[in-house]
Amino acid sequence: MLFVPYLLLLLAFLVVPIAGLVEISARNQSVTSIGGVGLTMANYQRVFEGFYLDIIFDTVRLAAIATLIGATLAYPLAYVIVRSQPLARTVLTCLVMVPLMTSVVVKVFGWFILLGRGGPAVRMLQKLGIEVQTLLNTEPSVVVGLVEFALPFMVFSLVPALDRISPAVEEAAANLGATPFQTFRLVILPLSASGLTSGALLCFGISSSAYVVPAIMGGHAVRMIAQQIYDDVLVAFDWPAAAAFSIALLVLLSVLIFAALRASRRATDV
Repeated sequence: MLFVPYLLLLLAFLVVPIAGLVEISARNQSVTSIGGVGLTMANYQRVFEGFYLDIIFDTVRLAAIATLIGATLAYPLAYVIVRSQPLARTVLTCLVMVPLMTSVVVKVFGWFILLGRGGPAVRMLQKLGIEVQTLLNTEPSVVVGLVEFALPFMVFSLVPALDRISPAVEEAAANLGATPFQTFRLVILPLSASGLTSGALLCFGISSSAYVVPAIMGGHAVRMIAQQIYDDVLVAFDWPAAAAFSIALLVLLSVLIFAALRASRRATDV
């Protein structure tokens, strides 16, 4: 009975809206009805066309790159937080939380100023003899924005997992002759795999569904699924096509999350 309120919440705010999206996605675009008319599978067929497959592939690729970089940056930071004294741990945790309390639009426009025409990053590269006018409207700039946006989620997923690892385990590895890298690869990484999996799923889900970051930092040069959905809804007024893309993104994320959880469980069992 304690589970019933949660089920009702999921039913009202998740299952019913998704069912509505599925219904709209199976209709033809209409100039008289936002929800479309008739029944068709053309919207799903369009998802598998070359241009739209490229969008899906680019979305998965950029999200995977951002997740990998985020994990690489988050491990040292999470480790320092876990092994710090209480006061330092509190301060570092607050610093990691600051980006979460800042609007994503504000953060992205900060990067816009840093990487844009005449920005500090561009002037620094010009002083080094690299002639560039702007670092925006490129895939690397989008990856930077995605990493900065998703990094706190990776850190806060790794901190509890690393906190469960006793320092005595690392000392034992060192006494047996393991180098710091070997200790990380053979001891810390396997024991914190659950936190890594959770953080990777969070980062990948957030990055693959991001709109503001690729729209502002990527411009017309980089296109991800959320931008296509936005244009279908508010530019082309093609709600059925947008619904089909939304369902495709949902299915893609569900399959990847399921596969990652199964792989993580099998690794844990072994």
